[in-house]
Amino acid sequence: MERGYQKLVYGASPTMINVLNIIEKVAGTDANVLITGENGTGKELVALQIHSRSKRAGELMISVDMGSVPETLFESELFGHVRGAFTDAREERKGKFELAGNGTLFLDEISNLSLHCRSKLLSALQSRKITRVGSNKEISVDIRLICATNRDLGMMVAESRFREDLLYRINTIVIDVPPLRDRVDDIPILAYHFLKIYCEKYNREPMRFNTHALEKLANHSWPGNVRELQHAVEKAVIMSDSTVLLPSDFEFGPAPKNLHPRELTLAEMESKYIVDCLRRNGNNISVTASLLGITRQTLYNKLKRIDRNLVS
Repeated sequence: MERGYQKLVYGASPTMINVLNIIEKVAGTDANVLITGENGTGKELVALQIHSRSKRAGELMISVDMGSVPETLFESELFGHVRGAFTDAREERKGKFELAGNGTLFLDEISNLSLHCRSKLLSALQSRKITRVGSNKEISVDIRLICATNRDLGMMVAESRFREDLLYRINTIVIDVPPLRDRVDDIPILAYHFLKIYCEKYNREPMRFNTHALEKLANHSWPGNVRELQHAVEKAVIMSDSTVLLPSDFEFGPAPKNLHPRELTLAEMESKYIVDCLRRNGNNISVTASLLGITRQTLYNKLKRIDRNLVS
């Protein structure tokens, strides 16, 4: 493998092979990438693999959880500040954009940004320049942008809860990471990957799963996705007195309600088809409306009426 490459995303199911193929195609470019998927599916690992496979691999990937950045500190965190810019600004500080210079900036949970912060972010992405808080000097930044969300940004645009121009700025390439329950064939691969990691971490002899343990893992619904599987294997490695993991080493709570929903009505099927079509086309309203044979306004109206619980 090339220098700097890290294999962080594992899977042999058709959906994950597709994800890995997209990673391979986009890693060598500077195209903005939007990674979508449920919590725990490994969106940040996808971002890390893109970065490690890119020409920027020798530089840092700076990760920012946008849900943990207060609106009042957004500009300081992202763009930095000069000394004396505000009460606690006792020294000059670089923001995440500068720290990610020549590398990759990963903005997780981008949907959590306020309207004001989205405008500031869009301006920086368009100009590739930032201004530290308390300064008038513009600073050019060279970054590769990767964003992630567990929300449907296309729906948020239709409901006027996310800027359409910002969405088009960040979703040049969309990678949808499937939930673990939709890639059951990958569970043994991931389980053994985590088993090796935690046997080494906790100085345990090499361990294995017996057949029934693997069957139990395959039959679990994994509401917490890959993260839940990782924690389950770690716990089993710590607690087991044997080198062979049994079904009893894995205890799960009751399956969440509505994991296997009722059959859909005709109207609900239409709604899901519309949303699926929107996702396949990178949340592009114009392209989706054209493919569906309806106007943009009609599509907006339909999206506003769609029950988000049906398509999340």
